Amino acid sequence: MEYIKFCSEHKYFICAFFILSLYLAPFYILGDTAPTLIHDNLDSNIVWYTILADSGQSFGLMDATIPQLMNGIPRNSFGSEYSVIQCLFQFFEPYTAYIINLTLMHLFAFIGMYLLLSRHLLSHKDSIFITVGVSLAFALLPFWPSGGLSIAGMPLLLYAFLNIRNNQWKITDWAIIGLMPFYSSFALTGFFVLAALVLFWLYDLFHTRKPNYAFFLAICLVCLMYCLVEYRLLYSMFFDTGYVSMRTEMIRGAGSTDFWSAIAHSKANFIYGQYHAVSLHKYVIGLSVACAFLVLLFKRKRCDLLILLVGLCAVISLFYGFAYSDLLSILQNIPLYNSFSIIRFHFLHPLLWFIIFALALKIIYSNIQYGRQIAVIFLILQIGFLFSLGSVGNINTESYQCGGLGLLQTEQLSFDEFYSPELFAEINDSIQLPRESYRIVSIGMHPAISQYNGFYTLDMYHVNYPLSYKHSFRLIIEKELGKNENHQECFDTWGGRCYIFVSELDGNSMYTRDINGSVQNLEINSQVLYDMGGRYIFSAVDIQNYQENNLDFIGTFERDDSPWKIRVYSVKKPADNTSNSIISSADDENLQNKQQPSHPVEHPS
Repeated sequence: MEYIKFCSEHKYFICAFFILSLYLAPFYILGDTAPTLIHDNLDSNIVWYTILADSGQSFGLMDATIPQLMNGIPRNSFGSEYSVIQCLFQFFEPYTAYIINLTLMHLFAFIGMYLLLSRHLLSHKDSIFITVGVSLAFALLPFWPSGGLSIAGMPLLLYAFLNIRNNQWKITDWAIIGLMPFYSSFALTGFFVLAALVLFWLYDLFHTRKPNYAFFLAICLVCLMYCLVEYRLLYSMFFDTGYVSMRTEMIRGAGSTDFWSAIAHSKANFIYGQYHAVSLHKYVIGLSVACAFLVLLFKRKRCDLLILLVGLCAVISLFYGFAYSDLLSILQNIPLYNSFSIIRFHFLHPLLWFIIFALALKIIYSNIQYGRQIAVIFLILQIGFLFSLGSVGNINTESYQCGGLGLLQTEQLSFDEFYSPELFAEINDSIQLPRESYRIVSIGMHPAISQYNGFYTLDMYHVNYPLSYKHSFRLIIEKELGKNENHQECFDTWGGRCYIFVSELDGNSMYTRDINGSVQNLEINSQVLYDMGGRYIFSAVDIQNYQENNLDFIGTFERDDSPWKIRVYSVKKPADNTSNSIISSADDENLQNKQQPSHPVEHPS
């Protein structure tokens, strides 16, 4: 009898791991030809990990720089060398590191949610199908890859903290708490998780009148470990007086919203969530919660925890909507308020909504006839929805790294297509100069593509670089920014994308060859570009007036296996010879000799 019961319970686990394996299988089968998330992934984080790993400066000194980017970006602008994700890129090829990271994230998401639900919320054996089903659904969320366990590991972290709070801890619980900072981000979720835990501890203190010393010690431990892991970030923020980050100039309240706009933002966040903290709860989970409340109403029962958690989600969304509204405009005068994204309490939403989902299913299952069947239907719908994300429903998958059937349906470029290493190898061979001897900028395409292929760039997508560099780079694009208010606001009040903004391109950095874009009236300061070491422009669009910008056309490069059609332009030496370029005179002479290839290519205009 016990054996039959054991088999009955474990069939859910076998089924769950089989589905999770199918969800991840395309990444392994297709390899680097699998469609891959571009936004805040291929265009940024993947390149950061790769360049840092290749630079030899992962364990660099506090004053070390990464010369490939922005004429030497400080090493401390990058993440910790103790990050698990950075370590993966240190020891594996980029795509291999990427899929290992994805696998670990989804696996720990399932394990953590199962432990949390089975130990602290749904301990009854007869609800094992809900516990496993909700855990699987949580594990199928398209987590932001560079978040690591920031969100995917929240259930596991909460499980460990609750064990300690209830004085039922084991050494593994302390290990989970101590190790989590190595695989999660303090700025993304760590600060907000700590804030929530402190409030939880204060609630217990107020309720019991007795301090829970073990719980408080666990909070101190995770705080200490975050400080050790993120020591570079803390040093830059509080101790490096010579470093001024571009984040100090951020104005998150730019375009501040009035009361009703803030309400609209809050409503959207409550219903849809946010793509970096994706919960995808609008449809199935929302319907199950509504059904659960109806059951409680007709049965004249209550579930305080369900009401509390839904209310907490609403409060977090209200804070999200109002944080940078006109009502709180006075706070925008505080530099730290603008430079640190205080609204990220909404990163708690995925954890909260899936706990809510489990509670709602338990209420339905326990209180109405055919409740089990209804709960199973909700689980199948949610799991099927997440497994097929992008192929069902009106969901824009360009902001998500989908798996399963959704991965096969998305139109995103693959890892290999986006970076197109063979194409950029041809460009490098044509230039015939050491890449460290010149700098480039990109137009109509993300600078990350050139960076991944070893080119030294002046432009970059980065969220923490010197403010002085931002001001210098702005001189190159000053006239173009003056033509487009949105571009000017984006650069001046944020500046994360330190790009060659072109008013005619309207911010699009994905001009693949099938778009065939062109620029009629580009206005850049080629003098400043040259002085900063800029010698070439890689453009995904045709620059019609390149000669008016002191440029020479070098040639067009394309391949059948690449989505890009790259026009290469060289920056001519200014006539007044007053350049203060970082390039040495010898290299400068070589560059001038290489302005035209041995077989010039006719300009398409």
